[in-house]
Amino acid sequence: MSHPGEQENASSVEPSAPRSSIWQGFLGTASVVAYALLFELARNVVVNSLGESPAVEVAAGTLRWLSVLVVVAAAVYVGYRFVQRYREKVRTAHELDMIADLVEPGPPVSTEETGPRPDPNQPRTIPGWNDKEVAVLRELPGTEFETGALLAVLTAVLDAPARLPSAQDDPPRTAAELLRELLRANHLKTDSAQRYCLLEVPQLPPEVEVKADPRWAAALTALVHYYADRAARWALALDSVRFAAGARRWFKAEEPNLCKLVRECKDFGSDLPTTLVPELVRVGDALDGWYARIGAEASSRELAAVLRNVEGMKALVLHHDLFSMRAGALNARPKRYRPRNVSTSLAARWEHQEALRKLTESSPSTDSSRDLDAVVAHLESAWWLLPREDVAGEVCALINMAVVHIHQGRLDAAQDRLELAESLTRDGRDPDGRAHIRETMGIVWWSRGEPRRALRCWQQALTAYRTLADNDGTARCLKHLGSAMLVAPGHGGTLLPADHPLTTTEVRRQASGWLAESQRLQEDSLHLQHYLEKASELLDDTAVLTRIDHWPLPADDH
Repeated sequence: MSHPGEQENASSVEPSAPRSSIWQGFLGTASVVAYALLFELARNVVVNSLGESPAVEVAAGTLRWLSVLVVVAAAVYVGYRFVQRYREKVRTAHELDMIADLVEPGPPVSTEETGPRPDPNQPRTIPGWNDKEVAVLRELPGTEFETGALLAVLTAVLDAPARLPSAQDDPPRTAAELLRELLRANHLKTDSAQRYCLLEVPQLPPEVEVKADPRWAAALTALVHYYADRAARWALALDSVRFAAGARRWFKAEEPNLCKLVRECKDFGSDLPTTLVPELVRVGDALDGWYARIGAEASSRELAAVLRNVEGMKALVLHHDLFSMRAGALNARPKRYRPRNVSTSLAARWEHQEALRKLTESSPSTDSSRDLDAVVAHLESAWWLLPREDVAGEVCALINMAVVHIHQGRLDAAQDRLELAESLTRDGRDPDGRAHIRETMGIVWWSRGEPRRALRCWQQALTAYRTLADNDGTARCLKHLGSAMLVAPGHGGTLLPADHPLTTTEVRRQASGWLAESQRLQEDSLHLQHYLEKASELLDDTAVLTRIDHWPLPADDH
């Protein structure tokens, strides 16, 4: 987003009608009663004025049926809304249950070691040793296992043959017992807290025989399911104010391991168990949500290109098309699928990507109103196609529409879209999207010549982004506030405490610290270098801050 001072003045253009509440108004309780009485009154007037005749009877019957139809339509609508609210309540409760027992990881602890962690040594192969259970571990992705993942794998290894009739009489064993045996025999070692490293593996049975054994398929499925379940839960936590910061830390630490797991599973080719593909889809969806949060489009495309080529993915047509779209390999609007809400979601994403592609390919100096109108048309189409339960998707589409309207100079339309998006997040859903709404609304207010309202919006967005540990959002808001103080230091009292020396020079000096912090959090931010140079020029002999001194005052979102 550009510097607030660079926004064009708005032309008072009426926004196009949003997805409105026409049916809600028409089918409201008072309206239903009014329309029913109106039709009944009209029927009585027709009968009393024209007397008895076949034509009058037809007209009277039609008016009576219209009143009945209005009541029936209202009842159907009320029932539909009740079912929708109930489903939403059940879905929300299920999501809250999934993340209720999550424990957030703390900030990473730095060590004396520099650079990435070295890959673990390959386990030593023991010639002549034949052990089917340890051989399964040998053929799994990686040689290091978390305790929970290893116990899930060992449980699957022990349970798989127990389901066969020939093994019904074998004495039962538990995963914990098998783990102790492997540790006592030095086949495994404790690498760090809650992690195990494979030290020794048997030469026999060979790889082909191991992969044909039900133990291997069960173990691999259990391993991927373990990480898919965790990734899906933390992906939900990204939308929670309480867990968002911890979720970001979890994904930042685990994202390389999840990507490596997906690639190694893809390399198994035709040996990959069919039951594993849906679990890989869950991992891919969770990572896609994370990449969307941090703006890592290149990583999202790379992962999607791997997943679309996984053996067995083509059988899941919808998911294959979804990954093809994420990879940029789907050039036509996707077909219709069942269920319908999933089909429309996929079509909405395609429309959204087409809008962003056209916006990216166009040049700001040559943008025509027709080009931007085409972008808006795609975004509106995406918005209409999105299922009502996809609040984050609707908010994203509305924010992007508002940004395009700002470029068009249609600030009324932009504000309309942002207010509608804000109404969708009032119940606490999509806090990151709500912060983005506030940030964009600040640009609208600045363009309207309302600096105090703009600064308030950016303060609210900055407070929310810091709560969510969203570094990119924090960097953008610091850039907005810092650049605004360079050109309008008279409003510094809004952002700095009252006991702080409020002089033009001091306000600009603090702004230079905000800009320096923005650069630290997001080095490639647009226009930032220009603002840093402007700060040095304006401050002249005063030392420009290279780190933040006083954060802008927080502001609650209400």
